Amino acid sequence: MIRGTVNARLEAVVRLRVRGPAGAEADVDAVIDTGFTSSLTLPPAVVAALGLARQSGGSALLADGSVRPFDLYAVEVDWGGSWRPVLVWVVGDEVLLGMGLLAGH
Repeated sequence: MIRGTVNARLEAVVRLRVRGPAGAEADVDAVIDTGFTSSLTLPPAVVAALGLARQSGGSALLADGSVRPFDLYAVEVDWGGSWRPVLVWVVGDEVLLGMGLLAGH
């Protein structure tokens, strides 16, 4: 079961634990974004704290019509009590939980 809250901006928020390759962990509050088809975004500060290595990058068309560059990093997410490997996008400072991670729930 996924549990979360609704914040003051009326956004659904889920707390996630993420882990880097050397075992560093962080708890993040992720806003559920039904328009985001990938798994997760993380801010640069969390990526640095976890010691993540850049996998690739590109540019993405955002919901507001802007095109923004992004980088992809490999991380593990505690998902239902098991560590699940995912690629996280770094684009902006928000933590977004996308439909790619929610698929099947």
